[in-house]
Amino acid sequence: MKRIFVLVFASLLLSSPALAQTSGSSYDWRTGSTYQWNRDSNGSTNINGFNGHTGSIWNQTIERNGNQHGTDSRGNYWQYDNSSGTYWNSNGRFCTGHGAYRVCN
Repeated sequence: MKRIFVLVFASLLLSSPALAQTSGSSYDWRTGSTYQWNRDSNGSTNINGFNGHTGSIWNQTIERNGNQHGTDSRGNYWQYDNSSGTYWNSNGRFCTGHGAYRVCN
């Protein structure tokens, strides 16, 4: 569930006019999470998250083409391919497809 939230949050963050800036931060009082982002010269956005309630940290990179990868709050690596909707993580979870047609193992 947290992974889906981060993907959705990141998508909303990237569509925000505030990201005309190359870096910034945001706080979500509902989850207690702070997000810091910066856009690099290749057009990728790097996001670092910290939850003040749990002490957990994670990071995420969103490439210009929508592909994403990062490390979750437990240190597990994950990757998402925007064109196919394929998601996998180092725990062995694998999902493919978009929306209601998404299938996960």
